[in-house]
Amino acid sequence: MHTLKHIPNIFTSLNLIAGCTGLLAVYNGNLYQGALFILIGAIFDFLDGFLARLLNARSAIGKQLDSLADLITFALLPTFLIYFLIHKNQVSVISYVSLLIVVASAFRLAKFNIDESQEVHFKGLPTPASAFLVAGLVFVEDAGWAVFGLIYENVIGLTIFTLLVSYLLNAPVKFLSFKIKQFKLQGNEYMFLLILFSLVSLTLFGIQGIFLASLFYVLISLLQNILLKEPLS
Repeated sequence: MHTLKHIPNIFTSLNLIAGCTGLLAVYNGNLYQGALFILIGAIFDFLDGFLARLLNARSAIGKQLDSLADLITFALLPTFLIYFLIHKNQVSVISYVSLLIVVASAFRLAKFNIDESQEVHFKGLPTPASAFLVAGLVFVEDAGWAVFGLIYENVIGLTIFTLLVSYLLNAPVKFLSFKIKQFKLQGNEYMFLLILFSLVSLTLFGIQGIFLASLFYVLISLLQNILLKEPLS
């Protein structure tokens, strides 16, 4: 049983390796490949949490290791992606605005570690979701989606995008949690709508659909806040 408790940490380490590999890809000029490693890291991140619950193998060291891995895969790697997206527009100084993402993500992860009340909803945009937004932007840029050209081809657009993502990470806003305790429509309407939209987006547009799904996640969470008018506790 003692050995089983280390299994989730193995997947956490694979998440960390995915993030580091993505950084190497970006360093070598392959932003698309770097963005792919965010998705790979997210799979390992899901599996480590799933196995920790399944095996009842949660531990203090596992919690800290998970945050450190997330800081690389879902904070530092997206920061590098934004940095090079801006740098491609020949504006080297403004590229450093990308550092706001890793700083905001570090605060987000630290607050999550000391807050036990985020089972029903998240307080602020989760770091994997913010990383998916950045990765999705890289995918649509690679595909040349003109509809989002004002973001990825424009320094001002990229700067505003970076500022918004950084703000949302610690904003006093409730975001949907991905945990569904009971598979019934009542009480899970927003989550099932998000799942449906994501499946349709991925089916119609492939990997580029991740950007649409991530945007929809932000929008539907904000809509839920407006309609329910519940204060953030």
